[in-house]
Amino acid sequence: MKNKLELKLKDLWYIFLIVALPIICVGGASAVPLNLRLPLIYTTGILFLFMFVFSDIKLRFNSVTLSAFLLLAFIAISLFYSYNQKETLNLLLLYVCAFTLLFLDLPVRTFSKILSVMFVICLVIAFSIILSALVENCMLRYFKFIVNPLNTPSVNESITRELSMGAYSGFAREKAEAAYILNVGVAILFARYFSSGKLKKNEILFLIIFFIALMLTGKRTLFIICIVCFALFMIVSKVHSKVFTAACITLIALGALFVLVMFVPKVANIFNRFMDSENMETLGRRDMLWSYLYLMISKCWKFGAGFGSFNKYAYDHGMTVGNQEWLYNGHNSYLQAFGELGIIGSAFLLFFAVSALVLSIRLIKKLSSDTDSLYLLFFSLYIQIMLLVYAVTGNPLYSRQMVFCWFFAIGIMLSIHNRNSVPTLKSKRSLIDYE
Repeated sequence: MKNKLELKLKDLWYIFLIVALPIICVGGASAVPLNLRLPLIYTTGILFLFMFVFSDIKLRFNSVTLSAFLLLAFIAISLFYSYNQKETLNLLLLYVCAFTLLFLDLPVRTFSKILSVMFVICLVIAFSIILSALVENCMLRYFKFIVNPLNTPSVNESITRELSMGAYSGFAREKAEAAYILNVGVAILFARYFSSGKLKKNEILFLIIFFIALMLTGKRTLFIICIVCFALFMIVSKVHSKVFTAACITLIALGALFVLVMFVPKVANIFNRFMDSENMETLGRRDMLWSYLYLMISKCWKFGAGFGSFNKYAYDHGMTVGNQEWLYNGHNSYLQAFGELGIIGSAFLLFFAVSALVLSIRLIKKLSSDTDSLYLLFFSLYIQIMLLVYAVTGNPLYSRQMVFCWFFAIGIMLSIHNRNSVPTLKSKRSLIDYE
Protein backbone atom coordinates (compact mmCIF):
# COMPACT_ATOMS: atom_id res chain seq x y z
CA MET A 1 0.00 0.00 0.00
CA LYS A 2 2.84 2.36 0.86
CA ASN A 3 4.54 1.73 -2.50
CA LYS A 4 1.27 2.25 -4.40
CA LEU A 5 0.62 5.52 -2.57
CA GLU A 6 4.16 6.68 -3.31
CA LEU A 7 3.75 5.87 -7.01
CA LYS A 8 0.48 7.80 -7.16
CA LEU A 9 2.07 10.78 -5.43
CA LYS A 10 4.96 10.70 -7.93
CA ASP A 11 2.55 10.53 -10.88
CA LEU A 12 0.67 13.57 -9.56
CA TRP A 13 3.98 15.37 -8.95
CA TYR A 14 5.10 14.66 -12.52
CA ILE A 15 1.78 15.88 -13.96
CA PHE A 16 2.02 19.08 -11.94
CA LEU A 17 5.56 19.77 -13.19
CA ILE A 18 4.57 19.06 -16.82
CA VAL A 19 1.84 21.70 -16.51
CA ALA A 20 3.42 24.21 -14.14
CA LEU A 21 7.00 24.53 -15.40
CA PRO A 22 6.06 25.54 -18.98
CA ILE A 23 3.61 28.16 -17.65
CA ILE A 24 6.24 29.55 -15.26
CA CYS A 25 9.17 29.46 -17.69
CA VAL A 26 7.67 30.32 -21.09
CA GLY A 27 4.10 31.43 -20.41
CA GLY A 28 4.87 35.04 -21.29
CA ALA A 29 3.62 38.27 -19.71
CA SER A 30 0.00 38.10 -20.82
CA ALA A 31 -2.53 38.38 -18.00
CA VAL A 32 -3.26 34.70 -17.25
CA PRO A 33 0.28 33.21 -17.20
CA LEU A 34 1.66 36.32 -15.51
CA ASN A 35 -0.85 36.08 -12.65
CA LEU A 36 -0.30 32.33 -12.34
CA ARG A 37 3.49 32.55 -12.29
CA LEU A 38 4.16 33.45 -8.66
CA PRO A 39 1.51 31.11 -7.16
CA LEU A 40 2.88 28.24 -9.25
CA ILE A 41 6.44 29.03 -8.15
CA TYR A 42 5.47 28.88 -4.49
CA THR A 43 3.35 25.77 -5.08
CA THR A 44 6.34 24.06 -6.67
CA GLY A 45 8.46 24.71 -3.61
CA ILE A 46 5.75 23.55 -1.21
CA LEU A 47 4.98 20.40 -3.18
CA PHE A 48 8.65 19.51 -3.38
CA LEU A 49 8.86 19.62 0.42
CA PHE A 50 5.78 17.41 0.58
CA MET A 51 7.31 14.93 -1.87
CA PHE A 52 10.60 15.01 0.04
CA VAL A 53 8.80 13.94 3.21
CA PHE A 54 6.49 11.32 1.68
CA SER A 55 8.62 9.84 -1.12
CA ASP A 56 12.19 8.68 -1.69
CA ILE A 57 13.52 11.99 -3.05
CA LYS A 58 17.10 12.57 -1.89
CA LEU A 59 19.12 15.74 -1.51
CA ARG A 60 22.45 14.96 -3.15
CA PHE A 61 24.96 17.69 -2.42
CA ASN A 62 27.89 18.41 -4.71
CA SER A 63 29.83 21.51 -5.75
CA VAL A 64 26.81 22.91 -7.62
CA THR A 65 24.11 22.35 -5.02
CA LEU A 66 26.39 23.25 -2.10
CA SER A 67 27.35 26.60 -3.64
CA ALA A 68 23.66 27.30 -4.34
CA PHE A 69 22.85 26.51 -0.69
CA LEU A 70 25.61 28.84 0.53
CA LEU A 71 24.24 31.58 -1.74
CA LEU A 72 20.77 31.16 -0.25
CA ALA A 73 22.21 31.21 3.26
CA PHE A 74 24.08 34.44 2.50
CA ILE A 75 20.96 36.10 1.07
CA ALA A 76 19.02 35.04 4.17
CA ILE A 77 21.67 36.60 6.44
CA SER A 78 21.67 39.80 4.36
CA LEU A 79 18.01 40.28 5.26
CA PHE A 80 19.16 41.76 8.57
CA TYR A 81 21.01 44.66 6.92
CA SER A 82 19.46 44.88 3.45
CA TYR A 83 18.73 48.32 2.04
CA ASN A 84 15.40 46.93 0.80
CA GLN A 85 14.38 44.06 3.05
CA LYS A 86 11.05 43.45 1.33
CA GLU A 87 12.62 42.90 -2.09
CA THR A 88 15.42 40.79 -0.63
CA LEU A 89 12.82 38.55 1.02
CA ASN A 90 10.87 38.24 -2.25
CA LEU A 91 14.01 37.18 -4.13
CA LEU A 92 15.01 34.81 -1.34
CA LEU A 93 11.65 33.03 -1.58
CA LEU A 94 12.02 32.83 -5.36
CA TYR A 95 15.50 31.34 -5.13
CA VAL A 96 14.51 28.92 -2.38
CA CYS A 97 11.69 27.57 -4.57
CA ALA A 98 14.02 27.42 -7.58
CA PHE A 99 16.62 25.65 -5.43
CA THR A 100 14.29 22.65 -5.09
CA LEU A 101 14.53 22.13 -8.86
CA LEU A 102 18.18 21.16 -8.45
CA PHE A 103 17.02 17.94 -6.80
CA LEU A 104 14.44 16.85 -9.37
CA ASP A 105 14.83 13.13 -9.92
CA LEU A 106 12.52 12.67 -12.89
CA PRO A 107 12.59 10.00 -15.60
CA VAL A 108 14.13 11.14 -18.87
CA ARG A 109 10.75 10.84 -20.60
CA THR A 110 9.19 13.23 -18.04
CA PHE A 111 11.87 15.84 -18.69
CA SER A 112 11.26 15.37 -22.42
CA LYS A 113 7.50 15.85 -21.95
CA ILE A 114 8.10 19.12 -20.11
CA LEU A 115 10.33 20.34 -22.95
CA SER A 116 7.72 19.26 -25.50
CA VAL A 117 5.04 21.35 -23.80
CA MET A 118 7.47 24.27 -23.62
CA PHE A 119 8.23 23.90 -27.31
CA VAL A 120 4.56 24.07 -28.31
CA ILE A 121 4.10 27.27 -26.28
CA CYS A 122 7.27 28.79 -27.79
CA LEU A 123 6.06 27.96 -31.29
CA VAL A 124 2.62 29.50 -30.70
CA ILE A 125 4.25 32.70 -29.46
CA ALA A 126 6.62 32.73 -32.47
CA PHE A 127 3.65 32.52 -34.86
CA SER A 128 1.86 35.27 -32.94
CA ILE A 129 4.89 37.57 -33.33
CA ILE A 130 5.06 37.02 -37.08
CA LEU A 131 1.31 37.59 -37.31
CA SER A 132 1.74 40.86 -35.39
CA ALA A 133 4.24 42.04 -37.99
CA LEU A 134 1.95 41.15 -40.89
CA VAL A 135 -1.33 42.47 -39.48
CA GLU A 136 -1.43 46.05 -38.23
CA ASN A 137 -2.07 46.34 -34.48
CA CYS A 138 -3.02 42.66 -34.50
CA MET A 139 -2.74 41.90 -30.78
CA LEU A 140 -4.85 44.81 -29.54
CA ARG A 141 -7.35 44.51 -32.35
CA TYR A 142 -7.97 40.76 -32.49
CA PHE A 143 -6.31 39.17 -29.44
CA LYS A 144 -6.97 41.65 -26.66
CA PHE A 145 -8.68 38.89 -24.70
CA ILE A 146 -5.23 37.25 -24.42
CA VAL A 147 -2.74 40.11 -24.09
CA ASN A 148 -4.92 42.57 -22.16
CA PRO A 149 -8.28 41.09 -21.10
CA LEU A 150 -8.82 43.77 -18.43
CA ASN A 151 -8.11 46.57 -20.92
CA THR A 152 -5.46 48.07 -18.66
CA PRO A 153 -4.30 51.44 -20.13
CA SER A 154 -0.63 50.86 -19.19
CA VAL A 155 -0.59 47.54 -21.08
CA ASN A 156 -2.15 49.14 -24.17
CA GLU A 157 0.42 51.93 -23.96
CA SER A 158 3.30 49.45 -23.61
CA ILE A 159 2.24 47.43 -26.66
CA THR A 160 1.65 50.59 -28.72
CA ARG A 161 5.08 51.94 -27.75
CA GLU A 162 6.77 48.70 -28.83
CA LEU A 163 4.95 48.80 -32.18
CA SER A 164 6.07 52.39 -32.74
CA MET A 165 9.67 51.20 -32.26
CA GLY A 166 9.20 48.40 -34.81
CA ALA A 167 9.30 45.67 -32.16
CA TYR A 168 6.79 42.82 -31.81
CA SER A 169 6.08 40.52 -28.89
CA GLY A 170 2.85 38.71 -29.86
CA PHE A 171 1.17 36.75 -27.07
CA ALA A 172 4.27 37.20 -24.87
CA ARG A 173 3.19 40.88 -24.53
CA GLU A 174 6.69 42.23 -23.96
CA LYS A 175 9.60 42.11 -26.40
CA ALA A 176 12.32 40.98 -23.95
CA GLU A 177 10.00 38.28 -22.64
CA ALA A 178 9.23 37.21 -26.20
CA ALA A 179 12.91 37.07 -27.22
CA TYR A 180 13.75 34.97 -24.16
CA ILE A 181 10.89 32.53 -24.90
CA LEU A 182 12.02 32.21 -28.53
CA ASN A 183 15.51 31.36 -27.29
CA VAL A 184 14.03 28.51 -25.26
CA GLY A 185 12.43 27.21 -28.47
CA VAL A 186 15.74 27.52 -30.31
CA ALA A 187 17.45 25.74 -27.39
CA ILE A 188 15.16 22.73 -27.82
CA LEU A 189 15.79 22.52 -31.58
CA PHE A 190 19.55 23.01 -31.18
CA ALA A 191 19.52 20.26 -28.55
CA ARG A 192 17.74 17.92 -30.95
CA TYR A 193 20.23 18.64 -33.72
CA PHE A 194 23.42 18.35 -31.67
CA SER A 195 22.24 15.21 -29.87
CA SER A 196 21.23 13.31 -33.00
CA GLY A 197 23.16 15.12 -35.77
CA LYS A 198 20.04 15.94 -37.79
CA LEU A 199 16.76 17.81 -37.86
CA LYS A 200 13.50 16.83 -39.52
CA LYS A 201 12.14 19.02 -42.31
CA ASN A 202 9.42 20.48 -40.10
CA GLU A 203 11.99 21.19 -37.36
CA ILE A 204 14.12 23.14 -39.85
CA LEU A 205 11.02 25.17 -40.73
CA PHE A 206 10.31 25.78 -37.04
CA LEU A 207 13.89 26.94 -36.51
CA ILE A 208 13.53 29.47 -39.34
CA ILE A 209 10.28 30.68 -37.81
CA PHE A 210 11.98 31.16 -34.44
CA PHE A 211 14.79 33.18 -36.02
CA ILE A 212 12.38 35.39 -37.96
CA ALA A 213 10.29 36.02 -34.85
CA LEU A 214 13.42 36.68 -32.80
CA MET A 215 14.58 39.34 -35.25
CA LEU A 216 11.14 40.95 -35.11
CA THR A 217 11.50 41.47 -31.35
CA GLY A 218 14.51 43.72 -31.98
CA LYS A 219 16.43 42.36 -28.96
CA ARG A 220 20.12 42.38 -29.87
CA THR A 221 21.71 40.44 -27.03
CA LEU A 222 19.12 37.67 -27.12
CA PHE A 223 19.64 37.39 -30.89
CA ILE A 224 23.42 37.11 -30.46
CA ILE A 225 22.94 34.33 -27.91
CA CYS A 226 21.72 31.96 -30.64
CA ILE A 227 24.94 32.49 -32.59
CA VAL A 228 27.12 32.13 -29.49
CA CYS A 229 25.41 28.88 -28.46
CA PHE A 230 25.64 27.41 -31.95
CA ALA A 231 29.37 28.16 -32.11
CA LEU A 232 30.01 26.66 -28.67
CA PHE A 233 27.90 23.60 -29.44
CA MET A 234 29.95 23.00 -32.58
CA ILE A 235 33.05 22.93 -30.39
CA VAL A 236 31.80 20.61 -27.63
CA SER A 237 29.67 18.26 -29.74
CA LYS A 238 30.75 15.36 -31.96
CA VAL A 239 28.61 16.26 -34.95
CA HIS A 240 30.47 15.10 -38.07
CA SER A 241 31.75 17.55 -40.72
CA LYS A 242 31.43 20.52 -38.39
CA VAL A 243 33.02 23.05 -40.73
CA PHE A 244 30.88 21.94 -43.68
CA THR A 245 27.70 21.93 -41.60
CA ALA A 246 28.43 25.38 -40.16
CA ALA A 247 29.24 26.79 -43.61
CA CYS A 248 26.04 25.37 -45.12
CA ILE A 249 23.86 26.66 -42.30
CA THR A 250 25.52 30.10 -42.49
CA LEU A 251 25.02 30.38 -46.25
CA ILE A 252 21.42 29.20 -46.07
CA ALA A 253 20.71 31.60 -43.21
CA LEU A 254 22.26 34.57 -45.02
CA GLY A 255 20.37 33.76 -48.20
CA ALA A 256 17.10 33.39 -46.34
CA LEU A 257 17.75 36.61 -44.44
CA PHE A 258 18.40 38.54 -47.66
CA VAL A 259 15.13 37.32 -49.17
CA LEU A 260 13.28 37.96 -45.95
CA VAL A 261 14.46 41.57 -45.63
CA MET A 262 13.34 42.17 -49.23
CA PHE A 263 9.78 41.02 -48.56
CA VAL A 264 9.45 41.85 -44.84
CA PRO A 265 11.47 45.06 -44.25
CA LYS A 266 10.47 45.12 -40.56
CA VAL A 267 12.94 42.27 -39.94
CA ALA A 268 15.78 44.70 -40.67
CA ASN A 269 14.96 46.62 -37.49
CA ILE A 270 17.29 44.54 -35.34
CA PHE A 271 20.21 45.25 -37.71
CA ASN A 272 19.38 48.96 -37.68
CA ARG A 273 19.76 48.86 -33.91
CA PHE A 274 23.20 47.23 -34.31
CA MET A 275 24.22 49.97 -36.75
CA ASP A 276 23.03 52.77 -34.45
CA SER A 277 26.44 53.82 -33.09
CA GLU A 278 25.09 56.14 -30.39
CA ASN A 279 22.72 53.45 -29.13
CA MET A 280 25.50 50.87 -29.16
CA GLU A 281 27.91 53.12 -27.23
CA THR A 282 25.40 53.71 -24.44
CA LEU A 283 23.79 50.24 -24.79
CA GLY A 284 20.32 51.75 -24.87
CA ARG A 285 21.15 54.34 -22.13
CA ARG A 286 22.30 51.64 -19.73
CA ASP A 287 25.36 53.78 -18.95
CA MET A 288 23.19 55.96 -16.71
CA LEU A 289 22.05 52.92 -14.73
CA TRP A 290 25.55 51.52 -14.53
CA SER A 291 26.91 54.73 -12.98
CA TYR A 292 24.66 54.07 -9.98
CA LEU A 293 25.75 50.42 -9.95
CA TYR A 294 29.37 51.56 -9.67
CA LEU A 295 28.37 53.90 -6.84
CA MET A 296 26.67 51.05 -4.96
CA ILE A 297 29.68 48.77 -5.50
CA SER A 298 32.10 51.41 -4.20
CA LYS A 299 30.07 51.78 -1.00
CA CYS A 300 28.95 48.18 -0.41
CA TRP A 301 31.60 45.95 -1.97
CA LYS A 302 32.30 43.91 1.18
CA PHE A 303 28.89 42.53 2.15
CA GLY A 304 26.59 44.17 -0.40
CA ALA A 305 23.52 46.37 0.00
CA GLY A 306 21.13 43.40 0.01
CA PHE A 307 19.84 41.33 -2.90
CA GLY A 308 17.33 43.32 -4.97
CA SER A 309 18.17 46.67 -3.35
CA PHE A 310 19.46 48.54 -6.41
CA ASN A 311 16.22 50.29 -7.39
CA LYS A 312 15.68 51.79 -3.94
CA TYR A 313 19.39 52.54 -3.50
CA ALA A 314 19.56 54.41 -6.83
CA TYR A 315 16.37 56.35 -6.05
CA ASP A 316 17.65 57.45 -2.65
CA HIS A 317 20.90 58.58 -4.28
CA GLY A 318 19.27 60.78 -6.88
CA MET A 319 18.14 58.62 -9.82
CA THR A 320 14.51 59.25 -10.77
CA VAL A 321 12.46 58.55 -13.89
CA GLY A 322 9.51 60.91 -14.18
CA ASN A 323 10.05 61.85 -10.52
CA GLN A 324 9.47 58.22 -9.59
CA GLU A 325 11.61 55.28 -8.50
CA TRP A 326 13.20 53.20 -11.26
CA LEU A 327 11.73 49.68 -11.06
CA TYR A 328 13.62 47.69 -13.68
CA ASN A 329 17.02 46.96 -12.10
CA GLY A 330 20.48 47.81 -13.42
CA HIS A 331 20.55 45.91 -16.74
CA ASN A 332 23.82 44.25 -15.82
CA SER A 333 23.24 41.39 -13.42
CA TYR A 334 26.96 40.94 -12.73
CA LEU A 335 27.50 44.49 -11.53
CA GLN A 336 24.20 44.56 -9.68
CA ALA A 337 24.85 41.25 -7.94
CA PHE A 338 28.31 42.46 -6.90
CA GLY A 339 26.83 45.63 -5.41
CA GLU A 340 23.99 43.77 -3.68
CA LEU A 341 25.79 40.62 -2.52
CA GLY A 342 29.29 41.96 -2.01
CA ILE A 343 32.41 39.99 -2.71
CA ILE A 344 31.36 36.97 -0.59
CA GLY A 345 27.86 36.47 -1.97
CA SER A 346 29.04 37.15 -5.52
CA ALA A 347 31.69 34.45 -5.12
CA PHE A 348 29.02 31.90 -4.16
CA LEU A 349 26.87 32.95 -7.14
CA LEU A 350 29.79 32.81 -9.58
CA PHE A 351 30.98 29.43 -8.32
CA PHE A 352 27.45 28.03 -8.66
CA ALA A 353 27.12 29.23 -12.27
CA VAL A 354 30.62 28.19 -13.38
CA SER A 355 30.59 24.78 -11.69
CA ALA A 356 27.22 23.95 -13.29
CA LEU A 357 28.54 25.02 -16.69
CA VAL A 358 31.74 22.98 -16.38
CA LEU A 359 29.88 19.88 -15.17
CA SER A 360 27.43 20.18 -18.09
CA ILE A 361 30.25 20.22 -20.65
CA ARG A 362 31.98 17.28 -18.97
CA LEU A 363 28.78 15.24 -19.08
CA ILE A 364 28.28 16.03 -22.77
CA LYS A 365 31.78 14.71 -23.45
CA LYS A 366 31.22 11.67 -21.25
CA LEU A 367 27.77 10.69 -22.60
CA SER A 368 28.45 11.40 -26.27
CA SER A 369 26.75 8.16 -27.35
CA ASP A 370 23.60 8.56 -25.21
CA THR A 371 21.24 10.50 -27.50
CA ASP A 372 18.43 10.94 -24.96
CA SER A 373 20.74 12.31 -22.28
CA LEU A 374 22.59 14.49 -24.78
CA TYR A 375 19.30 16.10 -25.85
CA LEU A 376 18.58 17.17 -22.28
CA LEU A 377 22.19 18.20 -21.62
CA PHE A 378 22.43 20.44 -24.69
CA PHE A 379 19.16 22.10 -23.69
CA SER A 380 20.56 22.64 -20.19
CA LEU A 381 23.81 24.06 -21.56
CA TYR A 382 21.98 26.47 -23.89
CA ILE A 383 19.84 27.87 -21.07
CA GLN A 384 22.91 28.32 -18.85
CA ILE A 385 24.83 30.13 -21.60
CA MET A 386 21.79 32.25 -22.43
CA LEU A 387 21.47 33.46 -18.86
CA LEU A 388 25.18 34.13 -18.43
CA VAL A 389 25.43 36.12 -21.68
CA TYR A 390 22.16 38.00 -21.21
CA ALA A 391 23.26 38.97 -17.69
CA VAL A 392 25.75 41.41 -19.27
CA THR A 393 22.98 43.72 -20.51
CA GLY A 394 19.79 42.38 -18.90
CA ASN A 395 18.22 41.35 -15.60
CA PRO A 396 17.91 37.55 -15.78
CA LEU A 397 18.93 37.06 -12.14
CA TYR A 398 15.91 39.14 -11.12
CA SER A 399 13.35 37.70 -13.55
CA ARG A 400 11.24 34.96 -11.99
CA GLN A 401 10.75 33.00 -15.19
CA MET A 402 14.45 33.11 -16.16
CA VAL A 403 15.68 32.16 -12.70
CA PHE A 404 13.27 29.23 -12.60
CA CYS A 405 14.22 28.10 -16.11
CA TRP A 406 17.93 28.38 -15.21
CA PHE A 407 17.61 26.25 -12.08
CA PHE A 408 15.38 23.79 -13.92
CA ALA A 409 17.99 23.42 -16.66
CA ILE A 410 20.73 22.85 -14.09
CA GLY A 411 18.42 20.39 -12.30
CA ILE A 412 18.12 18.40 -15.53
CA MET A 413 21.89 18.21 -15.79
CA LEU A 414 22.29 17.18 -12.13
CA SER A 415 19.65 14.46 -12.51
CA ILE A 416 21.61 12.96 -15.41
CA HIS A 417 24.85 13.38 -13.46
CA ASN A 418 23.42 11.52 -10.45
CA ARG A 419 22.17 8.67 -12.64
CA ASN A 420 25.58 8.24 -14.20
CA SER A 421 27.57 8.47 -10.98
CA VAL A 422 28.64 5.31 -9.19
CA PRO A 423 26.49 5.09 -6.03
CA THR A 424 28.21 4.30 -2.79
CA LEU A 425 26.82 2.22 0.08
CA LYS A 426 26.55 5.39 2.13
CA SER A 427 24.57 7.24 -0.52
CA LYS A 428 22.13 4.34 -0.82
CA ARG A 429 21.35 4.41 2.87
CA SER A 430 21.41 8.14 3.48
CA LEU A 431 18.56 10.53 2.80
CA ILE A 432 20.91 13.45 2.31
CA ASP A 433 24.02 12.57 0.33
CA TYR A 434 27.20 14.44 -0.37
CA GLU A 435 29.13 13.63 -3.52
